[in-house]
Amino acid sequence: MANNMKEQIIALATLISTVLIPVSSAVGEIVSPLPEVQVLAEHELDLTNRLPEEYGNEVFAYNILLALEYLGADNFVLQPGEVFAFHSNSLPEFVPSVTMNSRFFMEEGYKSLAGLGGNGVCHLASLLNWTASNAGLEVTALANHSFAPVPGVPKEFGTSIRSQSKNQNLYIKNNLEAPVKFEFKVDGESVVLRIVIS
Repeated sequence: MANNMKEQIIALATLISTVLIPVSSAVGEIVSPLPEVQVLAEHELDLTNRLPEEYGNEVFAYNILLALEYLGADNFVLQPGEVFAFHSNSLPEFVPSVTMNSRFFMEEGYKSLAGLGGNGVCHLASLLNWTASNAGLEVTALANHSFAPVPGVPKEFGTSIRSQSKNQNLYIKNNLEAPVKFEFKVDGESVVLRIVIS
């Protein structure tokens, strides 16, 4: 038993030393451990409580996940001065480098609730607004989602989206001196957005 414990300690120490102590590469240079990622902000959107009734909640969750599919990746980077717009129908002062690549219409595969295709994407926009604002980025959202709460998101970050309107859009400008990466992590029950220095 003592030998087994000793072997485990040696194995653990070896693992720690290979991760934490710089090692020599094949050409003799010192390789340091990877630097820690600087997280500017991180928030989560629970997909199980978008609406109180089951069918409506399923439609909202489906549309949120489909919008992320249209984004085309689980992350994107904004260089200093670049702009993200939730949809491409943008005001002239915001020339987007990145959009969701969607109009949120039923012909794009979105489900309808109460006659509105894409119902629920405002919740994703609200998550983006909340996280980007807390990350210190420049956020412009001209239409608040004050007509209905967005569960889990503070009221001031509720964002109304309608792709036919330039004013019902969300604009996020990287006003920092370094690139920033927006990282989405999705599972069956939530969407987590983390913004880091890239």
